[in-house]
Amino acid sequence: MLNEDKRNFRRMQLNARAKLTTLEPIADQQFDVVCVDLSATGLSVHLDELLELGTIVKVNIDSTSPAIAPLDATARVVRASKESDGTVTAGLEIMQFN
Repeated sequence: MLNEDKRNFRRMQLNARAKLTTLEPIADQQFDVVCVDLSATGLSVHLDELLELGTIVKVNIDSTSPAIAPLDATARVVRASKESDGTVTAGLEIMQFN
């Protein structure tokens, strides 16, 4: 079966712990999340609370290897939905790598 994904960049499956810190519209709210996948332009995360569309967050994913730098980026929430198990899946568009 052909891959019908129209994305410009392939997504890597991660399942890595990450931290989100809100910047706008309300600053300094922190969320422990699981980064499900990552591409050059965005990522998907699972968390416990619904984030408002357009929220700007700082994303930090620590590295498990000293040879690889941690991911530190600014991103915008472009989609968010509550799943049947009560968790939230959010799609983030990376605006800038810090």
